[in-house]
Amino acid sequence: MIDNSRRHFLSKFGAAAGTLALGAVVKTDASAFVPNPAASRSTAAAELASDESFWLSVRRGFDLPPGITNLDNGYCNPLSRETLADLAARTRYIQQLPATRLTELYEDVTGKYVRPGIAEILGVPANEIALTRNATESLDTVILGLPMAAGDEIVCCATDYYAMLDALEQRRDRDKVVVRMIRPPFPVSSADQLVKMYERAINKKTKLVLVTHASNVTGQIFPVKRIAAAAHRVGAEVLVDGAQTMALLDYKITDLDCDYYGASLHKWLMAPVGMGILWMRAEHMPKVWPLVPPPPNVRGRARFEWCGTYPEFISSAALPAINFHKKLGAARKEARARYLTNYWRSKVEKIRGVKFYTTGEPDSACGLGIFEIANVDAAKLQQELWQQHKILVQHMKGEGRLPELSGIRVTPNVYTTVQELDRFVNALKQSVRTA
Repeated sequence: MIDNSRRHFLSKFGAAAGTLALGAVVKTDASAFVPNPAASRSTAAAELASDESFWLSVRRGFDLPPGITNLDNGYCNPLSRETLADLAARTRYIQQLPATRLTELYEDVTGKYVRPGIAEILGVPANEIALTRNATESLDTVILGLPMAAGDEIVCCATDYYAMLDALEQRRDRDKVVVRMIRPPFPVSSADQLVKMYERAINKKTKLVLVTHASNVTGQIFPVKRIAAAAHRVGAEVLVDGAQTMALLDYKITDLDCDYYGASLHKWLMAPVGMGILWMRAEHMPKVWPLVPPPPNVRGRARFEWCGTYPEFISSAALPAINFHKKLGAARKEARARYLTNYWRSKVEKIRGVKFYTTGEPDSACGLGIFEIANVDAAKLQQELWQQHKILVQHMKGEGRLPELSGIRVTPNVYTTVQELDRFVNALKQSVRTA
């Protein structure tokens, strides 16, 4: 039976005909380049994190542009060679006969393997996962679709992703709900400090608490479960932005004790751009209004997938990325990210006038490191690193909500080498001397 969330208008004949040609698609395995995973399975993730020969083998699975050091993976990750090959092959395959093959891929790949694969990574039932186009779409579905009345309150943070804050402000202007925004210092001294700030903002009028698991502008990891407990004590629900932690930190959604969760798959899962996920507790599904009205007979998580005709080759090509993540292992990825972050941070900390936006404690950040240097223009510094050294980092700014925030964000990936990080540190010191 064709799932009504995307393909209700296509015939059963079309789906069956497309299935016959499934073998025409080039089958690839994104985990093929993981070096001898069975031999290293017994090696502790923390010990393997510094094994450069292991990670060089992983790097060989990516077609990276020569002469460029990419330290902006927090924005969008490159695809592995296998994922890119899968995307290209399925795109070509679909465009030859889209009237049947769109449905075929949705039923035979996305439905059977991609959704369950994501559900396994996150530790939730597959029928609670809705496939969207990105984290913004997922989170906005809840922010704009959760029933609230004038005077109801939403708690958020000034370091939440700007698109979520835009949606909250639209909800405030449209429905007269009250938005309470906490403004933590950066760096915060501890997780306790963050919890206390949320507890002071949460009250009996609070209906929704937005928590960004790891802030894209500071790198700070938030103690989601403790904040969720404070929200649940007054009957409020919790929405988690997992864009910067899904497939980077080793956790399950159940570890967060939230009600809603959204993420993009083009970041640390390294799937193609154009796919995100929305999870919510099954009991919440009937009350949340979808962003795009689905057909009247659609129920459950499928209500939040409807967006008209969808480029199914994007979601089906997430399968090799899922396979790669599973074979490499979440614990290994997190350990490598921590190792690389600590490696470059320990060197940059020695630069005079540097200020990091998180402490060096293990629970404060992972993978994302943001810093500023006194009397150095961060925007110009980013430009010089790119133009003079072909090193890609990101300039993070708080704009109107946090005008005092202006730093450089460094986000290596599992394929990043320590030699590249040394190159970055040396180029940074050179640029600071000439600033």
